[in-house]
Amino acid sequence: MRLRWYVLAIVSLILVPLALVAALVVWLSHRDERKEMEQALLARARVLAVAVDREVETCIAALEGLATSDHLDAGDLRKFYEQARRARTAHDQWLSVALIDPSGQHLMNLLQPLGTPLPSMATVEVFQQTVRTLEPAVSDLFLGPTAGRWLIAVDVPVLRDGKLRYVLSASMRPDGFASILAGAQISSDSLATIIDRKGIVVARTRDQAERVGKPAAPSYVAFASGHEEGVFLGRTSDGWNAYSAFSRAPRSRLAVRIAIPVEQVDAPLSRSLWRVAGAVAAAFGASLTLAILVGRRVARRMAGLARVLSAFARGETTPDLPKFWVAEFSGVTQALTDAMALLQARTEALRESERRYRETFERSPAGMCLTVDDGRILDCNQAFARTLGFGSPAEALTANAGDVYADPTARAQLLERTRREGAVVNAELQLRRRDGRLIWALANVVRVSGQSPGDYEATVIDITERRQVEELRSITRLANAAAHEINNPLTIIVGRLAMLAEDPSLDADARARITQAQTAAERIKQIVAEMQRLTRVELFEHSSPRLPEMVDFRKSAAGTGMPEVG
Repeated sequence: MRLRWYVLAIVSLILVPLALVAALVVWLSHRDERKEMEQALLARARVLAVAVDREVETCIAALEGLATSDHLDAGDLRKFYEQARRARTAHDQWLSVALIDPSGQHLMNLLQPLGTPLPSMATVEVFQQTVRTLEPAVSDLFLGPTAGRWLIAVDVPVLRDGKLRYVLSASMRPDGFASILAGAQISSDSLATIIDRKGIVVARTRDQAERVGKPAAPSYVAFASGHEEGVFLGRTSDGWNAYSAFSRAPRSRLAVRIAIPVEQVDAPLSRSLWRVAGAVAAAFGASLTLAILVGRRVARRMAGLARVLSAFARGETTPDLPKFWVAEFSGVTQALTDAMALLQARTEALRESERRYRETFERSPAGMCLTVDDGRILDCNQAFARTLGFGSPAEALTANAGDVYADPTARAQLLERTRREGAVVNAELQLRRRDGRLIWALANVVRVSGQSPGDYEATVIDITERRQVEELRSITRLANAAAHEINNPLTIIVGRLAMLAEDPSLDADARARITQAQTAAERIKQIVAEMQRLTRVELFEHSSPRLPEMVDFRKSAAGTGMPEVG
């Protein structure tokens, strides 16, 4: 690949992350703005839901005031009819007022002259709810059988002495709810809708007459079925995608939905991303032109530098190096000189390190060797040959490492552990010297890596005498413990014999036997005391807690009456 393409690749590696970061920043900013928009949209839907409930509460309050009429107590429906008609005139959103008895019999309706036969309301859901709960209830949108148009019914119970006397119902026109939306000043490119619990449109800011009584958009129905309020993305009943916020009024259970076109929300993001893409494309074009110009100049000088390095590798006289205007390239000559000097210094240091290692290897008091998997000994020092009974290291190299183990399987187990753990430290092994004598050795084995010809490097220290001392100390401690255990019951026996000897009731023959037993017991006691003195072991007191325990022969001999060693 040519240098100019490398330069272009470097520029691309810089521009592409910057473009991605810029796009990410734009997207995050848009996301935050969209979240703020969604919260504002949801807050506006809540306000409109409260306004809807306020309209319903006003209707309920008016009906409750009408329910206190004395004409109802007197059963004078004609006078109550006139009173209800005046109340309807005071509330423009009311279409009619109806009075129903608890059985569902329709007693009066302002849409019909008093006395006109009216349909039963016993099966109407809102009427049944009012009779059941004795609380005001609000219906979903329905087609009034008397009015022949879409209505919302608000039913209020008329109670006397805690008993239901009548149900008073006001029919509210959807136009009254549409006026709430109109007062909210929803923008013309957005859409606000009031929807009942069954998903039927009650009022809209667009096409009110055509859309009232029609089902709401499926996207709203699917989302509203499991939520009281929220923001979602879906299609409106008009067929355009929108971000929608809806909130359900707690009293009337009517929901308000406000929809904003997706294009209105996402258009700023698209414009910003196109601007970032244009800036990146322009920068990339400028970088390509610059890379071609710079690459040509640098390539010519690098070709001259390659010729110089080839001549230097062949040992020829180095011609003048090309000059670079880049500081890193201009130091190539000095870098080559420094590199050769450093290489020569490190070569000398490596030779010195190898010499020191070899000297340490050969003079080490511990046996050291280098072996391979099949047991061949590639190298060893004098201490290793001496430990295993060879006359010289050269003689030891003719042997196989597997032959010096007392247990033929011990080496395979040791090497398997070394391969698994990388090194084995302070492993106690029983080895066989060349003369057949068995010795105990402390071995450290390390698996060799790098360019070494061997596979394992081992250090061996003869610990046969230490093992013998440890065994002797164990036997001595056992004997000392036995003497101590014998001495305890013997003391009791001697004491009891002394008590028997002082008994005046014993005859001469029994007293003689007791005396003989006392003499024998004292003799045993002297023997036990002599055993304790002979088995006394004193340890050497170290100044460092890291050193192993050692027997102090001087102190041990001083306690036995034997002459001190040394």
